[in-house]
Amino acid sequence: MKETNGNNESGGNPKKGRLSGVMAQDLPSTPKQWAVNILVILLATMLYACALKVFTAPNQIAPGGVTGISTIINYLTGFPIGTVNLILNIPIAILGFIKLGRHFMIKTIIYLLSFSFFSDILFAGLPVYTNNRLVAAVFGGALMGCAIGLIMSRGGSTGGMDIVNKLIQRRLPHLKLGQVVLASDVVIVILSMLAYQDVEPGLFALITMFISSTALDKVLYGFNTCKFMYIIADDVPELGRRINQEMHRGATILESYGSYTNERRPTLMVAVRQSEYYRIKKIINQVDPMAFVIVTSATEVAGKGFTAGLPRS
Repeated sequence: MKETNGNNESGGNPKKGRLSGVMAQDLPSTPKQWAVNILVILLATMLYACALKVFTAPNQIAPGGVTGISTIINYLTGFPIGTVNLILNIPIAILGFIKLGRHFMIKTIIYLLSFSFFSDILFAGLPVYTNNRLVAAVFGGALMGCAIGLIMSRGGSTGGMDIVNKLIQRRLPHLKLGQVVLASDVVIVILSMLAYQDVEPGLFALITMFISSTALDKVLYGFNTCKFMYIIADDVPELGRRINQEMHRGATILESYGSYTNERRPTLMVAVRQSEYYRIKKIINQVDPMAFVIVTSATEVAGKGFTAGLPRS
């Protein structure tokens, strides 16, 4: 493998540039980092509780997970959402301690206790928004997604179905985690329709969950989606040179061979910003119109030429 000169890992400094593949919680924490993590989790929990109390719960929106179940129980019985959420999470947290590890669960328990306090006591008297359910669904989902993203970025979780889904996936590894999450959320949405005796709350819950997942991804991976390209062409060195000079991007040349012809066909690997994709496409067409190109979306590229690097927890 060899690299052309440039500013990013797919051509650039291979020690500094790297694709995001390491979760923050897997990195060691100093006492200062641990304190910062807990502070961020507490602030994010306040944001989540605020979204629930102001936007979703008053509008009969049960946004999936144990929080959604707690919202339904609150509507049917009047029991405080935070208390119900904490009670439902106790057996799940015990399982999590056994199966997922102490470090992960300590942060999750901090979230659960603080969420109960914020939602049932601190924010009990907050004014609620009930003028427009769609507005409530959008803003509630956006705030919840941002809060969950901040919590996850610090190595924690909101407990409940996050833990259950991970345990199910460990038990049944052939199931994709996304499928498990979707199935559990669909069940809760159906339960909300039955509890509220109306289809609309379930539909608005779906909107909230979609907005929430989108906001979560933006917090975790950023707004700058990049393109990751593999290019097999007749003149790969010339293609790499033009990318270096005209786009000020680096690229990595991989040694590869055709399985049918058994001929040596180098592959150029390069990561570019979304806005640069059509420029590099034009260069490829000029150098080799018959080039074979594979393009994928990279949720995050960290390193020189992109972001400053991956944060430590």
